[in-house]
Amino acid sequence: MVCRSMENTIFFASANHSLKFQESATAVISPDGECISRLPCGEPDVLVTEIDPSAATGLYASRFAPKTY
Repeated sequence: MVCRSMENTIFFASANHSLKFQESATAVISPDGECISRLPCGEPDVLVTEIDPSAATGLYASRFAPKTY
């Protein structure tokens, strides 16, 4: 998740089931790779967090399709 958010300069959200032996968590990763919000593994909940959309530049993607961005 961190690698994808940093290489694409995007926010990355991962949502997972709340299972007893879950090995990954529900989280939001910033474009610089920082985990800005997450939920504990195995506990049912809803994650709500505030992001700054201007921080997600999409720089990497824009190099391959500049007319799209």
